[in-house]
Amino acid sequence: MRTLLPLIAFLFVCSNCGDTPPKKLVAPPKTLKEAMPGIWETISFKVTINSVAGIKDSTAIFEVTEEEWEKRLGIKPIRTYYELDNKFRSTYRAYGTDSIINETKGLWNVFGDTLMLIEPQVTYTYSVELRDNGTGVFRSFLDWDGDEIPDDEYVGIQRLVSKTTQE
Repeated sequence: MRTLLPLIAFLFVCSNCGDTPPKKLVAPPKTLKEAMPGIWETISFKVTINSVAGIKDSTAIFEVTEEEWEKRLGIKPIRTYYELDNKFRSTYRAYGTDSIINETKGLWNVFGDTLMLIEPQVTYTYSVELRDNGTGVFRSFLDWDGDEIPDDEYVGIQRLVSKTTQE
């Protein structure tokens, strides 16, 4: 029994040694300013349109998921190229031919968690929540329905495709 007691104590101590998982090294979260340079692709979005056709207290929802993007919109997902010099361009490519059918350009900047896109005729601001999986949630109020009131809630998911802007 005397020789068995130290063996039991040793086994008890050793059996508890492996219960604590090793600590994972986690990279510090990037700031939005550090995360933005590169190519981002819009993979889905949802717009809640308020006061549809000028009718007070009415709403409509327009939503496009990644799986139905090309079928519903007839284009490939929009790609936005954020350059290190704070210039950006967004390309709209035709489904099937991959030819550019529209392109917008401007300047971008970040203030905290807010991304500002400045085009010649309009400025957009988005609250951006970066996710660990390389995506970001972009939220804004826009004039989606053309009634000159930016009361339509936009929530888009974008994915970082490349940290360089060269394809």
